[in-house]
Amino acid sequence: MVVVPLTDDSLTEAVRAALASVMDPEIRRPITELGMVRSVQVTDGRAVVGLDLTTSGCPLKDTLTRDVTAAASGVDGVTDVAVELGVMSAEQRAELRRLLRGTDAEPTIPFAQASSLTKVFAIASGKGGVGKSSITANLAVAMAADGLRVGVVDADIYGFSIPRMLGVDRPPTKVDDMLLPPVAHDVKVVSIGMFVPPGQPVVWRGPMLHRALQQFLADVFWGDLDVLLLDLPPGTGDIAISVAQLLPGSQIVVVTTPQ
Repeated sequence: MVVVPLTDDSLTEAVRAALASVMDPEIRRPITELGMVRSVQVTDGRAVVGLDLTTSGCPLKDTLTRDVTAAASGVDGVTDVAVELGVMSAEQRAELRRLLRGTDAEPTIPFAQASSLTKVFAIASGKGGVGKSSITANLAVAMAADGLRVGVVDADIYGFSIPRMLGVDRPPTKVDDMLLPPVAHDVKVVSIGMFVPPGQPVVWRGPMLHRALQQFLADVFWGDLDVLLLDLPPGTGDIAISVAQLLPGSQIVVVTTPQ
């Protein structure tokens, strides 16, 4: 048997290949595909990986560092791993937006397009307190557990509760004009509650509510979803009307109680 010695160049290529298995926790695509791997260098068994984060305050940098270290450490011949964090340049972020959206054009609502395969369900009720948000959260987690790709828009502007129910404690990551939704229980989540200081009431009406919902649908990078759930406020007010206008193909699930 001929033993081929491991060289620094061969180890560098092996580490770069191993990094293709590391997924960005928010975008759910390989970091190598997203242009986040700035450099890879192996010298005498020590691998140094340069990793560019989408933003300087990326809340998942510790997760990415851990996953990159684990992937590189799994390569035979690598004895030590160091991850050097950086931040994407404006050009890199622009290229990332083009990659994810597939175009430089203004963002549109993907779920309203004729080619969309995403099932959209608006969870509604005639009054508050009937368990509408609980049903939304449990449906989302159950569908994700069955292997579906699920997103939730907490459109209950005045009584947002989905982030608390799903355990989301941070806002979306902002990449210029694009938002990357946080993920909990394999469900992507966006809520007005992520942008409002604790204890501050929301006093928006018609046009502002419509614009907020439009941004949640168009400016957020949802990826390829199988199901999108919208937790609507009780009644048939501004948000319900906006959903009918923005997502004419959506279906309604009405939650009621016997009384």
